[in-house]
Amino acid sequence: MVSKRGIGRSGLLMAVALMVAMCVVAFLFKPERPLTGNLGICLPSPNLWDIDPLASWIINLVLLGGIAAGGFFLNRTFNFIRSTEPVLPAMFLILVGSCPWITYNLSASSIICAVNILALSVMFNTYKSPNATQEMFTVATLLSVGSMFQYAFIPLIVPYVVGAIVMKAFRIKECLAMIMGLVAPYWVGIGLGLIRLDWFTMPEFTNLFSDFTQASERYVLMVGVGLAIFIGSLLALNNSIKLYAGNSRVNAMNMCITLIGGVSILCIVVDFSNMMAYLATMFFTVAVQVANLCALWNIKREWLVVFIPGVIYTVLFALAVLT
Repeated sequence: MVSKRGIGRSGLLMAVALMVAMCVVAFLFKPERPLTGNLGICLPSPNLWDIDPLASWIINLVLLGGIAAGGFFLNRTFNFIRSTEPVLPAMFLILVGSCPWITYNLSASSIICAVNILALSVMFNTYKSPNATQEMFTVATLLSVGSMFQYAFIPLIVPYVVGAIVMKAFRIKECLAMIMGLVAPYWVGIGLGLIRLDWFTMPEFTNLFSDFTQASERYVLMVGVGLAIFIGSLLALNNSIKLYAGNSRVNAMNMCITLIGGVSILCIVVDFSNMMAYLATMFFTVAVQVANLCALWNIKREWLVVFIPGVIYTVLFALAVLT
């Protein structure tokens, strides 16, 4: 049984089982119109990689599990959520598992979210650091290399710059280090002949009303995404009240995550045909807000906070698969 106070290990295992079940169904009943197109700046995006479908699905499943575990251990290391309950990984697994477009094969969405976990682990070490040039160079390099394969990495530069300012670790030398980190991968790639200039392409942005999927699929997708955006935005404003009055370091770390979520939401709206690239990251930031709600506001029955969205998103998943 799940404990009355928290979701405990049993609650996490139930979330894992639900997510795996949805991933299996997503693989067996793939979306009729998957994400297509070359969305990298100069190299093929993950959806164009020549990988066996089963291997691609397994790699993606392991990667999503790694993201959930990474989020849990990131919190255990930096304590940006004042609780050891596994609400964050459980909520993330339920949200991301409910979207068959993310889970049926290896996608840029999973890769971008994993890179964000790595970048945040680096960024959180910069709080009031007298010299954060190495960390800023590392974060910029991760985003730059990622942008070669998927241009959705480019907008993430903004929240990391602002996040470094919030962490009080962004000065002229850190700015120069970040510029070098952004330029270096392209400079090396072109210099060594690994990238040709005629491979470079400009991204094509499309608005929210683009014909990305069939009408019925689009409605279910938009309901799920819209609900997550609404809940995440509401909780971010709600949690900021407690966070602002608390520890400044914890507040700064949560602000970094909120900024990433805000940029992801904005990109989903203005770049709708490529929205899947931002979606897993947005789901992760929503999961952080849900976990903060339980920790900051002393929710007595945390399992309900995970169980109710679990039921809702399972229904939405079923509708997305069956329609």
